[in-house]
Amino acid sequence: MTIESERGRRSVSTPGLRCVVAGFGVATALALTPMPARAATPADSAAAQALFEQAKRLLKEGKAAEACPKLEESQRLDPGSGTLINLARCYEQTDRLASAWNKYLEAAAAALASGNAQREKEARARATALRPTLSELVIEVSPDAKAVSGLEITRDGERVGQAQWGVPIPADTGEHRVAASAPGRESWQSVVVVKGPGGTFAATVPALVPAGGAPPVTHGEPAPAPVAAAEPSPSSGGLGTQRTVALVAGGVGVAGVIVGSIFGFKSKSDHDEAEKYCDGSRCTDARGVTAGNAAHSAGNVSTVAMIVGGVGLAAGVTLWLTAPKARTSAALRLTPGSLHVQGSF
Repeated sequence: MTIESERGRRSVSTPGLRCVVAGFGVATALALTPMPARAATPADSAAAQALFEQAKRLLKEGKAAEACPKLEESQRLDPGSGTLINLARCYEQTDRLASAWNKYLEAAAAALASGNAQREKEARARATALRPTLSELVIEVSPDAKAVSGLEITRDGERVGQAQWGVPIPADTGEHRVAASAPGRESWQSVVVVKGPGGTFAATVPALVPAGGAPPVTHGEPAPAPVAAAEPSPSSGGLGTQRTVALVAGGVGVAGVIVGSIFGFKSKSDHDEAEKYCDGSRCTDARGVTAGNAAHSAGNVSTVAMIVGGVGLAAGVTLWLTAPKARTSAALRLTPGSLHVQGSF
């Protein structure tokens, strides 16, 4: 691996013909490359140089994991294209390929701005070679989540703008934390494991639950206001005791018929299963014996339930028909999704 021996600091001015030749390239690169927030002080430059030299030594010794933080700090203190290209190589050695690709592109832009055509060419060539090997992370946002006001999504703590939603973005291998939040909503997060080389991995942001577990606000028709129960007038009479008992008996009857039907079907199913292993009433297979016993038990339950159901229905009908007549009144009220019957019978 070739290690840049110089940090390649950006010159304040470039004399002579080189300034004229590189003029347009410098303008373009400066438009794409953020300038330092402030000029490096002599102390910053000295520290950056010392860190750069330590990092070079560590890289030669194969200790890239130790060299990367020193190069990062050197670049922060006093940016230079040489530092960037060494940082990109350091990232590449530690399998942070997306970060390496990004730093190679930054190094190319910085080299162009400083008029170092050879370094720019080298950095762009390396970035181009890395691109097909990069894994990508795409953050999908569900339609319900997009409808939430103030939705904010982050990836590893950094904000993900709406323009990035649904777009595959190069990502280093390893775990990436995707989170979403919005005012009045519970936060959501997920960890996506990106593997490499190559491949696209996705995280989908679902609809965020309202804070406090409250049900989502809908924009349909309002729920009907509760209706206070009116006191029955002496003339209405209500259902009466006999008809109330009739309804209870009828309910028991319906339940009995349902239970009897269920166990009847189960008995039939178990009987059919037993016949697969038995010949008539003779059965020596354990599976057939088990199925036959189950069919017999289910049949007994079905018979009892049907008897209870029949008696309940007969009693309910008889009690209802023989109950004293009473004046009836009724009213229908239609609400979204339901029909209400009110009155006395």
